[in-house]
Amino acid sequence: MNTIDDLYQKGPVIALLRNPADLWRITSTSENAEKYGIPSHGEFDLITVIQEEDKDLITRKLGAAVMQKRDEVTMRYRIHHPAGVQWIEDQCCLTYNPNGSVESAGSLLWTSTLPLEWRLLGKGANAWNMVSSKIRHDMLNQLTAILGYLELSQDLITDPMLEDFFGKEQNAAERIREKLIFTREYQKIGQLEFEWTKLTHLLTEAIGEAGCSRLPVQNTIQQNLKIFIDKTFKQALIKILENIPNHATNATEIQLSFLKTETGGIIIIEDDGIGIPTEQKKRIFELGFGSGDGFGLFLAEQELGVFGIGISETGIPGKCSRFELAVPAEILKF
Repeated sequence: MNTIDDLYQKGPVIALLRNPADLWRITSTSENAEKYGIPSHGEFDLITVIQEEDKDLITRKLGAAVMQKRDEVTMRYRIHHPAGVQWIEDQCCLTYNPNGSVESAGSLLWTSTLPLEWRLLGKGANAWNMVSSKIRHDMLNQLTAILGYLELSQDLITDPMLEDFFGKEQNAAERIREKLIFTREYQKIGQLEFEWTKLTHLLTEAIGEAGCSRLPVQNTIQQNLKIFIDKTFKQALIKILENIPNHATNATEIQLSFLKTETGGIIIIEDDGIGIPTEQKKRIFELGFGSGDGFGLFLAEQELGVFGIGISETGIPGKCSRFELAVPAEILKF
């Protein structure tokens, strides 16, 4: 191997240059591109060889990178290949003019086996989920029977010491039941189908299901704003909103707003209750913390993390609670 092109001919890496004025317009490629289903001569539109289902997300991801003036962005998509569909990793590098426009753009593309590995891992995960769901279901049934027998036995116990032991046994069984239910919720994270959904609709449904419908809602979020999520996102919203009836008992309204940022946007959920003490702000997302079951905000943070969404509490103690959800640009559609 004496030249760079020799390396390209031997390896599964494709080099291409993009038109700065139209980043999906390819002006030049390495000679080995043809055997991977990409034209190697003349200009062409790369988007035409990409699977239809992948086009929307990757065009939005590249557009977001340019808007944020990022030097590089990694994209993953499928292309039509003579032997079938081929997964591609695309490392796109960008430079910018002083006025902010794209000066130059190029990519290194390589074939990827990761999606195949993911699919095989997914099959294994599905099998494990099915087994663990069955075991958990049987355990919950047995615990329900135990709790039922304990309740029936309660009237037969008159010894104060035995009554104390009885109460501890019942409490232990309830705690085991709570943890099994927690594992059922945790198992759902990242397992459901993603789709574009209007954010205002999700928030309205979550407010009702969280028991907050008695409070007036001030909602300034634009009606056509959509977010690319699955059903666990709404569950995370419910867990956040449940803190209002459970802990902010003096709250008189809920405020919903959205702040657009360079990296995406921030969903703001705020109430005018008593707020959260400063020393507890970071701990509220820890597993087991709080006066409830200790799962709610921990689960919410984990569920939001699947979508790349960060969460923080920025309210003023004694005045309000304010949860800020930092959403990346690639899962937002305005």
